[in-house]
Order: sequence, then structure tokens, then C-alpha cells
Amino acid sequence: MHDDNNPADEPEVDLTELSAVIQSEFDDAEDFIDSLGHERAEATEYYKGTMPEEVVEGHSRFVSTDVRDAVNFMMPSLMRIFFGHNRVCEFVPNGPEDIPVAQQQTEYINHLIQKNNGYQVIHAALKDALIRKAGYVKAYFADEYEVTTHEYTDLDEQQVMALQMDADNEIMERVDRVEAVQAVNPETGETVEEDITVGIDVTVRRSRSKDQIVIEALPPEEVLISRNARDMETASYVAHRSTKTVNELVAMGYDYDEIIDYAGISDELSTDSNRERLSRNPLEDITYNDRPDELAQNVYYVEHFLRYDMDGDGYAERLRVCTIGTAHNVVNIEAWDDLPIVMFSSDPEPHTAIGGCIADYVKPLQLAKSQIIRDTLDSLGHSVFPRYGVVEGQVNMDDVLNTDVGQPIRMRQPGAVQPFTVPFVGQAAFPVIDYLDQLREDRTGVSKASVGLNAESMQSTTAAAITNTISNAQGRVEVTARNLAETGFKALFRLVNRLAIKHMDRGDVFRLRNEFVPVDPRLWDNDKDLIVNVALAGSSDAEKVGFLTMLSSKQEMVMQQMGLDNPLVTPQQYANTLARIVELSGFKDVDTFMNTQMPPSEAFAEPEQAPLPDPAMIVAQAEIEKTRADNQLAREKMFIEDDRKRDELEAETMLKIAELQARYGAQINVAEVKSILERDKEAIRQAAKLQAVQGYAQ
Repeated sequence: MHDDNNPADEPEVDLTELSAVIQSEFDDAEDFIDSLGHERAEATEYYKGTMPEEVVEGHSRFVSTDVRDAVNFMMPSLMRIFFGHNRVCEFVPNGPEDIPVAQQQTEYINHLIQKNNGYQVIHAALKDALIRKAGYVKAYFADEYEVTTHEYTDLDEQQVMALQMDADNEIMERVDRVEAVQAVNPETGETVEEDITVGIDVTVRRSRSKDQIVIEALPPEEVLISRNARDMETASYVAHRSTKTVNELVAMGYDYDEIIDYAGISDELSTDSNRERLSRNPLEDITYNDRPDELAQNVYYVEHFLRYDMDGDGYAERLRVCTIGTAHNVVNIEAWDDLPIVMFSSDPEPHTAIGGCIADYVKPLQLAKSQIIRDTLDSLGHSVFPRYGVVEGQVNMDDVLNTDVGQPIRMRQPGAVQPFTVPFVGQAAFPVIDYLDQLREDRTGVSKASVGLNAESMQSTTAAAITNTISNAQGRVEVTARNLAETGFKALFRLVNRLAIKHMDRGDVFRLRNEFVPVDPRLWDNDKDLIVNVALAGSSDAEKVGFLTMLSSKQEMVMQQMGLDNPLVTPQQYANTLARIVELSGFKDVDTFMNTQMPPSEAFAEPEQAPLPDPAMIVAQAEIEKTRADNQLAREKMFIEDDRKRDELEAETMLKIAELQARYGAQINVAEVKSILERDKEAIRQAAKLQAVQGYAQ
């Protein structure tokens, strides 16, 4: 028996009563959903432009494609919102210390969704929501087994033992290849032949558990929900009906002998549900292939999720009951925490689970427009190819029926052929067609002007009016995106987060900002809040980039004038602004261009300056320097004055020597006298310099 949660805790319940409850809930939900199958099949046919059966042969068979035009206009914008630069959903940290974990949690859940081919899954769900009222995505932890067969050749005994030591491997076949070789018996010296193993060939069957979170889109007709449900989470009954092969059920853990009795070729969907399936693929044959092998035969398999008091404590717990066959034979019962199916709704209706969609609002307009254009084309055809009145027996009917240009009509008498001229009256329908197009624009926001394709409107309208027109159309898309995010994406993120925390028994490594980051979901908070980042703004991405560019210049000015450690703007906030500009410009990997994680603002603080000295100390120091300068000046003046006096003394001495020589004829050694005077003068000068240096040092 298959059990994703706890096989040991399988409850003991009254199967007779539970089967009756399941049958009652299933019948009512199936009748409710199958009644929507006709509408959803019709919406799909409108989207594909399928020719209605009531068109009379010989008349125009034109079909307008307003539903497809509206959906295809909105899909690129929606996919850009969900898989562009923004994180649609983010986990809210419980405190400052929880910010890195919440960010890692958000990135890892995004990684898991992308890993499960998230683009195609979400694309299918959104398209179903726009055309068929609701899109469904199922997320669950698969503990299935994958069985593969491998062949190995030329192994030795050690390699074979290594394969056998792996618990996932089972040796199915072993072939030892031997060869006869000649060898010498060391005891007798005789040459004998011996068989030695030169290689071993083995066939190994490997059964490996595929423990992973699986996310897949479900066809709308496979999901049942109770008639009075207000939303998926609080619905008293939700079911997923599908057709699986015996091999798939065995891989899920069911017993082969229990499943094979209910295998057969049958389609258990109602007529409307089959029509809904065929509308998507008209070439699909609902009768399944009759393969002779039992593992490929189909089994009708239903997963029921309902509230039921299984232990008699007066509280209705959520159960997951799995049944096979049209009689809903129970093969598994277990308590269940989270509903594994989420619903995307583009236009939720209050107080009911399944709301409306774009196709509902455009189908009447497409029907009326198709009929008007067909009538217009019929009128044009009658005016271009008028009918003829002929005299029977007097005209060659083959010539009359020949519509080739310029071909004659052979008549036996004049006037045997009379054309009935029919005027073209289709021009009166053109204003009605324009009116229907205007109604479609009002209901969906889809128009040529909204995407800048209407040249006449663009040339004769002010820039403000053009901006307002485009903004209104984008507003319609943003409202639809917000509805899809709140109804589907938010629930999907929460569901995948809880599956990761509950079932992943080991850590994982994924790429985050060009680095491989280890994560351990077992340590995360299971009930962390989620926020949706799809804002309802009245401006385009280009306008947002312009505003953020202006804001970044203001931030730069503040940091330049007030410093990096100012109370208004931090370097991290400036980096966030630049990162958002890069994202809005269409580049998803911001880290390629800049580092978005800035160090704390304290790292940018300027080094502290030495404290200013006491003003009194500054004045005292100035007085000391002034006194030293005055003393030095006084010493220099004294030295200059002493030199002047010594020069005068030298001059007077030389004059007296000359007078003595002239009066008495005495011979005096003038050079010796000068050397004595210079020696004394130099000694006095050096003493004065030494005194000056000592005074400055003091």
C-alpha cells in the first residue's frame, strides 16, 4: 500500500461508511465540474477558432479570433512578470537575524520551481486560467522507484563485488568467460592446461528511489471540487481523477496483485469532460491502446482529499483516500497535512471557488463579430457573383455554372440568361464591427493603441493621453497578474516550502548569486509569512527606470555632501537602487554588473582625527616660540654689532701701522697682525654661535 506520510499510523476506520461518504462527495463534485466542462470546451473552441457546426454550406465560414487575440496579448506580459526580474513571492523574515535565512528560503523555493520545468508548468496553468476559468498545479513529494537495467562487460571479481555491495543493485545474470592456457606444474614439471577467468559479464537491475519534489500542471477536467466550496484550501472535498498504468501504480508502491484486477481499457470521464479534452487535441483518441502486456494497462485512479473524523475525537481531519476503479475501491488511507493542488484564477469571484476568465467576457463579442463578418462576406459574394435567371432548355447549363472570367454562355435565343444584380450592403455593418472592437477593448484592455500600433491615434493625441492609454491597458494586465499571484503563486510557494521542510532528509546545494550555497530546509520556519511583489502601478518600466535614475542621483549627492555614514542614505540602499534599475532594464542577473551586498556603513567611515589641542596650550606654545625668536634675533644683532666693531678696530690698527711705518720707518709684519685679528674674530664668532644654539634648545 502506497503511503507518503506514515504507513505505521494508518487509521482504523469504518470502510463502509467512508466509502459511502466518498461516493456521495465524488458524485456531487463530478456533476458540478462536468457542468463546467461544456463551457470550458466551448471556450477552448473559441480560442482555437474552430468552425461552428451550424454554418450552412455555401456561405462564408469566417471565424473571428478575439479570444485568442486577447489571451495571446496578455500571456507575454504575465510570463514576463512571473519569470522576469521580480521575485513574485518572498518569505518575510521574523526579525533582523532572520533576513539571510528568509532570503535563502525565497531563492531556494524559486530554484525548486524552476528545476521542475517551472516555466512550462506555470505557462499551462496561466493559459488554463485565462481560457478555462481555472488553472491547476499539483506539488507533491514523490518517493517512487525508478528501475533501470545495465550491462557490464570485462569486469574482474573485485568490480563485481563492488556492484553487489550497492543495495540498489541486483545481479540478474552473470557470465564468466574462461580461456584454456598452458602452465607448468612446479612439482612435476609437466605442462598442463588450466581454465582461467579472463572477464565477467553481468546484467544489473538497479532500483533507485526518486525522492524529490514534483510540480506538474493538471488538466482542469481532472480536478474535482465540492459545489459549495469558497476556495481550494477550505473546501470540504477535492479530488484528482486520472488514468494511470499498472506500472506507474506499482512504482508508487502499490501491490501488483491488488492493482491488476482493476486494469482495463475504459474512459471514466463524462461526455462534457471528454469534449473538453478533445477540444484541446481534436486528434486524440479517447479509447486507449489495447496493449497485451499487463503493466501497460490503464487503471482509473482517484485521490480524494476530504474532511472526515477518522478517530472519533469530534474533529474532522483532512484525509487522503486513494481509490481505484469506478466503484472507488479504497487502497490507501492516511492523514494529510496540506492540500497538494493549488488553483490559479485570473478573475476570482467572491464567495465561490471558481471565478471567471477573459474568455467568458470575449466569447459573446467573438460570436457576434463572426456572424456579422460572415453576413458581410456573403453580401459581397452575391454582389460579385450574382445569380442568373435562365430559360430552361434554351441555355447551356455548363456555361452558366462556369464562373471563369470571360467565358461565354451559349444561348438558343436572346435574353435566355438574366443576371440578378444584388447590391453590396455590408458597409452598414462596419460601424457595428468597430463598436464590438471597442467593447472588447473596454472588457480586456487589449487594443492597438495600448501597444503603440495605432499610428493615427498616436499622431493626433497628446503624449499624456498616450501614456494614460498604455498605462490603463497595463493596469488590466497587472490586476490579472496580482489575482494569479494571490490565488496560485502564493499557495504554491507555501506548499513547496512545507514539502521541502517535511520530506527533505538531507541538505542541498544550489547556485545563488554566482555562488554555490548549501541549504538545509529542515531548519527553516514552516509558518513564515509570504508577500506578493506584483504591484499595481500606473507607470511603465521605462518610467520606473527614469524615476530610479533620478533617485540615484539624489542619493549620490547626499552621500557626497553628508558622507557615507549619513542618516539619510546608506551604501546598501544606493546599491539596491542601481540593482533595481538593472532589473527593470531587462537583465535578470544583477550580480554580473555589480555587487549588491554592501559591507556595513561603518566600513566606509572616515578615520577619526586627533582631538584638537587646548587653546591655552596653543597660546603658550606661541609665546614660547616668539620668545625664542626674539632671543635669536637679539643674539644675531649682537653678533653683527661685534663684527662691525672688530672691523673698525682692524681698520684703525692698519691705519696706525701705516703711520708708524711712514714716521719711523719701522718694519711691521702686516700679514701676521691680520692673521691674529682674524683668529680672534673666528674664535669669538664660533663661541657666539654655540651660545645661540644652546639658547634655542632651552
